[in-house]
Amino acid sequence: MRTQDNEKKISLIGMLVAFSIVAGYLENFIPLPVPGLKLGIANIGIMISLYLLDWKSTILIAILKSLLVPLVTGNFIIKLTIGLPATLAAATFMIIYKTLTNKFTTATSTGALGAFIHINCQFVLIKFLFIKSLTIYKILPYFSLFSVIAGAITGYLTIITTEIILKTYNK
Repeated sequence: MRTQDNEKKISLIGMLVAFSIVAGYLENFIPLPVPGLKLGIANIGIMISLYLLDWKSTILIAILKSLLVPLVTGNFIIKLTIGLPATLAAATFMIIYKTLTNKFTTATSTGALGAFIHINCQFVLIKFLFIKSLTIYKILPYFSLFSVIAGAITGYLTIITTEIILKTYNK
């Protein structure tokens, strides 16, 4: 890899991590009807990396986002315990999905899949680590539906943002 390409890659990784941190912070101010629901806007940085960079960069951004957003927003231990594994699982599934279906899919379906994996992983972790009752799974279908819709929206925003980045970087 040429030095200039490497510098562009490192700067893009830095911008995507910074974007994820700011978006993760601002997301706390978006009112939603049910506590615990998030739109997942901070995951746009991960998804952009998936489409513009390589899988290693995507995993790096996922890890940094999962570590740094809870530092900024608070409740570090709980969010790290639930968020990091769920984010890594979602990123891994999105990488595999994109690799297998590259020319037949868009970031919209990739985002929906990632959000579905993320919320289901979180529910499993919450059940085994914090809430021992199976009753928690009664609300999972509603959270899953919301997450798929939010993930599709996040994927669409990824498409728009990726196009802007490509126009900017190709100048």
